[in-house]
Amino acid sequence: MYSKNGSIPKPETDGTDGWIEVADVPECPAGKEVVWWYPPGWVIRDPKPEGNWSWSQSTEQWVEYIPPQEAVLTTESLPALTSAEFPALTSSDLQAL
Repeated sequence: MYSKNGSIPKPETDGTDGWIEVADVPECPAGKEVVWWYPPGWVIRDPKPEGNWSWSQSTEQWVEYIPPQEAVLTTESLPALTSAEFPALTSSDLQAL
């Protein structure tokens, strides 16, 4: 198997420079899946759980992703600002809103 710039390995190259030989796809135990991550290479892992999960390549495990909450701002929830006050707002001021 050959990979170029971390691409998913293929049985043969296209003849251009930069291809490296990598290990063959390992056998996959029942209930698992094999994926290519470069580096380290082939990874045998549990399938993705239902819900918001992301693969952590550094820890080689699924981690739950909690999407940010959306805030709904209305004119009633915002203080009235003059045009002179607006440029002076800081990130702390905005977080307090």
